Formats: sequence, C-alpha cells, structure tokens
Amino acid sequence: MRRFAGAPAAREHGVLLALTTLLIAGAALGAGAPFAALTVTPAGAQSYNLTTGVTTLADGGTVVDGDTGVKLHAATITYVDGVYIDAKGASVVGSFGTLKADVVHIDIKAGVMTASGTLSLKRDALSVTAAAVRYDANDEVVDFKGPVTGTAPDFRADRVLLDALSGDVLLLGNYRFSEGPLVLEAPKGGGRLELVFHRVHGAPVYDASTQVAPPLLARFSTELR
Repeated sequence: MRRFAGAPAAREHGVLLALTTLLIAGAALGAGAPFAALTVTPAGAQSYNLTTGVTTLADGGTVVDGDTGVKLHAATITYVDGVYIDAKGASVVGSFGTLKADVVHIDIKAGVMTASGTLSLKRDALSVTAAAVRYDANDEVVDFKGPVTGTAPDFRADRVLLDALSGDVLLLGNYRFSEGPLVLEAPKGGGRLELVFHRVHGAPVYDASTQVAPPLLARFSTELR
C-alpha cells in the first residue's frame, strides 16, 4: 500500500490518524481492471492489524474506484489491501445506479461486488428491492436474487438481471408485471420477460415484452448459464 505525501506513519499499536488518504493498488490486477485502484478516505479513526493485514475504519468513510467510477460510502469499513472490502450501512453509486444495503462486500481480485440485508437500487425509471445483489464490474451486469420487487415499474420476480450499460432488464422465474390495465404473468413453471429501457420526450420508460430479444439474451449469457 502506498500513502500520499505527508501521510503519518502508523503508531506501534496500529492506529492511523484519521485524515490520511490511502491508495489501494491490487498488485495482481492489471491497469484498467475493475477495482484495481481504490482511493480510501476515512471519516475518522482507523486501525491496522499487523498480523492479519486488516484495516478497520470504525467511523466509516468513502471508497472510490478510479477505473469504474464506483463510489462507496459506509458507516464502517474493513479491508485487506488488494484483496477485499467489507462495508456496513453502505451506499454505492455507479453505472448501475444507486445501491443502498446493510452489508456490501467487494472482491477486489475478481472485480465483483455483492450486497445483502435490507437493500434497494434506483436507476432512472427503475426502483428495485431484493434479498441479495451481485454486480460483476467486468461485464457490468447486476444480478438480483429474490424475492425481487420493482416499484418503478411495478413488478415482482424470482430473479432479475440489469444491464448497467443500457438499463435493460430481464425478469426470470415466477414474474408478474403490471402497468395500468396491462398485466403480464409468467407461465406455469416460470418464464422470461424483457423490460427495454428508452426515453420518451426525455422521460425514462420501460417497454415490456414476453419475446426476449436475442441480443439481450446474449448480453446476459454468462448469468444465464
């Protein structure tokens, strides 16, 4: 781990002064890889365990990834340089929208973020709550595990995939979608429903179809294996 100029050294008991800004550089990751260069700014005191290599930000702080633009703010943060970040009471902003969750874990080497507990995500016309979320920053796909509920648009599903680049959504399993008088429900045994994102006179909207376009299936091919 490298410090910016002027950062104070750790005390013998491992406590670092709060105003230090740290750069996490995952040595095993190449330049441009997701979460390869994370800037961590503590909100208060932090401590470092020389035995485990774990740094704890008891007062929380902010983590920003210069490559993906992902920004995490949390009440408490623990991390191991170049390996993982754990956060509680977190809010994460990225191309996927704004995610709020009780617990967030970032696997730095894999480029994957997971979240659990009470969580919600908002992005343009999409507002979702779920039991768990997995975001792969390598292909920029968000995977919601159920029960998944959307309040904008109005839907529920066992599982939902979100293309963080386009905003398109795929409902999977036992789904139900409603918009005014239109109600679409999964066939017995489950099915698939696409929600294609676009704008009408500048306003974000979703169009629903049971005929899922092949390009969208190809976009989610890794998650659908």
